[in-house]
Amino acid sequence: MRVLYLTDNSSVHNRRFLEKLVFAGCQVWFWNLTTTQAPEAEFPGAVQVVTSTKSVVPGASPGQYRALLPQLQSVLEELQPALVHAGPIQSGGYLAALANFHPMLLMSWGSDLLVESRRNSEWRQATEFALLKADAFFCDCDTVRKRADSFRVFSDSQVVQFPWGLKQGAFSPIGPLPAGDRFTRRAGTTTFIYTRSYDPLYGTDILLDAFAKAHRANRSLRLLLLGSGSQSQGIRSYVQAHDLNDAVFMMGSQPAEELPMWFRAADAYVSCARSDGTSISLLEAMATGLPVVVTDIPSNREWVAEPDNGWLAPPGSAEGVADRMLRVARLAPQDRKAISECNQRVVAERADWDKNFTRLLGMYERLVGCSAGFELSL
Repeated sequence: MRVLYLTDNSSVHNRRFLEKLVFAGCQVWFWNLTTTQAPEAEFPGAVQVVTSTKSVVPGASPGQYRALLPQLQSVLEELQPALVHAGPIQSGGYLAALANFHPMLLMSWGSDLLVESRRNSEWRQATEFALLKADAFFCDCDTVRKRADSFRVFSDSQVVQFPWGLKQGAFSPIGPLPAGDRFTRRAGTTTFIYTRSYDPLYGTDILLDAFAKAHRANRSLRLLLLGSGSQSQGIRSYVQAHDLNDAVFMMGSQPAEELPMWFRAADAYVSCARSDGTSISLLEAMATGLPVVVTDIPSNREWVAEPDNGWLAPPGSAEGVADRMLRVARLAPQDRKAISECNQRVVAERADWDKNFTRLLGMYERLVGCSAGFELSL
């Protein structure tokens, strides 16, 4: 099956989708609409790359993508794909909708519906237009689907839903740890790991305030920061100003293949996201058997039921997050073991990437209206 995959980034998430599509036998063209350069990231050899003739900067308004419509129409005429897979909604999805190509599978990235669709009338109208033009809708959780339904109600047969999950065994409590000269978890401490971007959406300010409060109550707490973003310098300044240099470790972004060992180096996971779909980092932490402290938002409630496998803190409440972090530090060994087993089981049952991906291939077949001969036992 010939697939044109439209998006606005070259993230690891896109690479995971491309790898699975190629393995399933699809002939895939990848187009990152926000660059005129070939992607620096390594893609599966069978993936062919389309590059934009005009520059659209990341985060551009939906209307700016109209400049790429003539090129998209030419690409569609030349490639004659069987299907267009497009997202996020207001960039790749909106452009595909403008081209009026069918069948078009619209893929939400979570924040496009939960946050960006509320920006202003332009973003709202682009969201509605893309959803109305889509032949099917792909999302990662109930929260995102419900938001989509507020624009257009899809039938169950038009929706494919599963978390952008994990390959079985990729994250587990057993395995290597970071080299001692990089980080060592000391006996008697409780280390929380944070792997989200340093961005206002993910509540980095709340996290820092919460940790500072919790650390004042329990000096054995540690915070391991693996990320990057616009607030990096602000974080460094905060750590310095609050005398947390010995408790907060800023390690920067780490290669995806090294993340499992960093999760094993921690005792618990924390995230203060103000909005989210199904968080991959949350699933990675759960698969590693870590207790989790996350904000009490609908998407997180789909995975966390306190106190069975973690704690939910009121969004925007540093006091609430600090309270939950202190509860984790007080966990008895038998309770920690029970949470670890529960989280590993939940991820194995619900977030198996190989098993769930067959649902997407099944939707491809339904949209194209024929058997594409996919290898479904991935």
